[in-house]
Amino acid sequence: MTHLLIAYDTIEGQARKIAQHVADAVATTEHQVELREIRKLPSGFSLNRFGAVIVGASIHMGRHSKRLLKFVSQHRADLERIPSAFFSVSLSAAGTEDERRQAGEYVSEFLRQTGWKPQSTATFGGGLRYREYGFFKRWMMTKIAREAGKDTNTSRNYEYTDWTVVDHFVKDFLAATTPGKRQDGN
Repeated sequence: MTHLLIAYDTIEGQARKIAQHVADAVATTEHQVELREIRKLPSGFSLNRFGAVIVGASIHMGRHSKRLLKFVSQHRADLERIPSAFFSVSLSAAGTEDERRQAGEYVSEFLRQTGWKPQSTATFGGGLRYREYGFFKRWMMTKIAREAGKDTNTSRNYEYTDWTVVDHFVKDFLAATTPGKRQDGN
């Protein structure tokens, strides 16, 4: 049994929702799981007690947060010592082929910046949380959504996460990290 950490960074909550879904999926297995928001980690937080880590975060304005960059950079040695995975959440990941490719490029750039080489990565569609945005952000996101062919009715929120893809990501990661089930034969 592995003690697995799901660490996430979120601005508007979709990365948190996906991280919770991942944690719930892991909890149905023989593994122990702990869900932690990166911005709320205690001083001196360590990955030493975990046997695997999944890190997830959202993209805003074409990049992941400085907070995420700092977390991964600080813990890179541990993230590479144990099985690790990364998922990124954005509207682009739920878009056209070109937009999905762009979402993948955001992940590649983040990994290049940090030097981290997780065992697996994924991009998941995010959401439009119009009802939680302030006036300016709602206006800006409506404009972006219109240009991307997304929903623009600001009286409700929209979710573009494909939960089946999330479930496959979790299942594949656990299969690759569970002794006796590893895909590399170890």
